[in-house]
Amino acid sequence: MLVAGCSHTSGSEIDGQEDSKYNRKHSYGGVLAAKMGYELCNIAEPGSTNPTIARSIIQWFKEVYDPETMEVFVVVGWTESMRMEVPTKRISWYDRHCTHWDYFANSGRHYWRINLGWMGIDPEEKELIPRYHKFMTENEPYLQIVSANAILQIQYLLRSLNVDYVMCNTMHLFTSNIEQIKFYVDCMDKTKYMHIMDENEVFFWKYRNLGYVNTKAKFWHHNEVPHQLFAEELYNFIERNKTCS
Repeated sequence: MLVAGCSHTSGSEIDGQEDSKYNRKHSYGGVLAAKMGYELCNIAEPGSTNPTIARSIIQWFKEVYDPETMEVFVVVGWTESMRMEVPTKRISWYDRHCTHWDYFANSGRHYWRINLGWMGIDPEEKELIPRYHKFMTENEPYLQIVSANAILQIQYLLRSLNVDYVMCNTMHLFTSNIEQIKFYVDCMDKTKYMHIMDENEVFFWKYRNLGYVNTKAKFWHHNEVPHQLFAEELYNFIERNKTCS
């Protein structure tokens, strides 16, 4: 089972650490893999944007996948749209920050990942990142369209390879009142995408609003219980939609 996403999908801070083997095994993807009888390959990267997630999946299939010897099921936990990745000539050593993934897509070293609330460390980042933040806050519809294109890219890739999959949202992704989004969402396979437009069902906020608190986490991440519950939701969704595949 190939599992891709951001920190919520890597299981960040389940045990209080940003990344660990325990976290990945007990993430919702890890729980789902065990329940469905798959070996887990969790390639989720904390701080990922949706284009980052899509590219990591593409690179894994390019470098690792062998259709003659592998049966693969893909789980994609898309993150919030209000993130950007920006090409850069300077190497970004994300693989030094978190080291317990089962595969690292090294193409990510050639991008900056811009998240709202992160101002950078060195002078170059601190100069440039606020400019991207301004663009992001003024162009939410554009960023949602970028995310939608990343989703469709992976949907059609997996369909072309005849690889089964399920998608979900771990953070807020789409806003229903953005007119241009409707076209893209209409193209998405609802039998493979759980709660595609329901803002109340995204992984982090659903369980946060239900009162689940991870006392070990410094940042916004859940512990084992929400991951187990979400894995069960995904499993039931997959089972219900088998006849539609």
